[in-house]
Amino acid sequence: MSSEQQFGEYRGIKFEHGYNGGADSRSGVIYFPDDPHRHIIASGGSARWEEEAKGLIDHYFREIDVESDDDSEA
Repeated sequence: MSSEQQFGEYRGIKFEHGYNGGADSRSGVIYFPDDPHRHIIASGGSARWEEEAKGLIDHYFREIDVESDDDSEA
C-alpha cells in the first residue's frame, strides 16, 4: 500500500486521504460545500476509505433531496 496522499472526486465533491500510521489506518477530508468532514478508518486501506467516503457523499445528497422547499407546498 502506498503512503502517499491520494485525491479523488465523487458526484462533484472532492476528497483526499493518506496513510495515518499503524495497522493500515487512513485519514482524510471530504470537502462538502458547507462543511469539510474529516473521516478516519482504523483498517482496510485506500479502497475501504474511498468506499466509506462515497457512502457519506451519497448520504449528503439524500439529505439534500429530502429537505422540503418552501415553494413545494404552494
